[in-house]
Amino acid sequence: MTVIAHLSDLHFGAEDPAVVAAIGADVAAAKPDLVVISGDLTQRARTREYLAAAAFLRSLPAPWFAVPGNHDMPSFELLERFADPWRRWRRHVSAETEPVWTDDRVGVVGLNTTRRGGFDLEWERGRIGRGRLARLEARLAALPPHLFRIVVGHHPFAAPADSPAARLVGGAARALAVFARQRVGMVLSGHLHLADVAQAAGTRILLVQGATATSHRLRGKPNAWHRIAVTGDSVEVVSRVWDGSAWADARPTA
Repeated sequence: MTVIAHLSDLHFGAEDPAVVAAIGADVAAAKPDLVVISGDLTQRARTREYLAAAAFLRSLPAPWFAVPGNHDMPSFELLERFADPWRRWRRHVSAETEPVWTDDRVGVVGLNTTRRGGFDLEWERGRIGRGRLARLEARLAALPPHLFRIVVGHHPFAAPADSPAARLVGGAARALAVFARQRVGMVLSGHLHLADVAQAAGTRILLVQGATATSHRLRGKPNAWHRIAVTGDSVEVVSRVWDGSAWADARPTA
């Protein structure tokens, strides 16, 4: 069995200190083989926020795997945003924005869904270009065929039940077609701060949408993270929810 802890939207710079102080022990109790963070490690990509995020990553009880979110490129330094948007990410987090991790059961592949800008004002909305999608497909195709395949991106590929009108990442339909062709079993994402687990229409792909793990930027829902256990083709996803003083499994909905 491979256990993955899925956290998203840490937003250091807008974090809740009590949640940050408590989440490490809760993640450690799950005994994960890997901790995945699906973007927005910082609030405004400032150096002090990156330093706080890096310290948090070093404190995690297992190897970690992170892709960036739209908040992880600077909005206050437009020259840097367009010329070298991942300079601070490379310095403080990782040389990679699209990492790959495998063990003998699971293959995890990162997808950078952010965009530097656009002709519209919705720069925070991600997009997956055809070139980036082709590179992702090549990485998926190179994985050993027996591995359960997981893709990690920041932006949503389908609207969660609590936000049916949510804007999806640009190119979502094309991406889901590639995922299906490459036998992807699960997609981990964030951005909306709404936890959700659902099957992508017409596929066997499980879409796991993360809430904010540690930020006070709640959208009517509590902080949460997912414990994911993969055994062969069998997958169990448990949501761990912060009640204001402790972590507990989410209560099943009717």
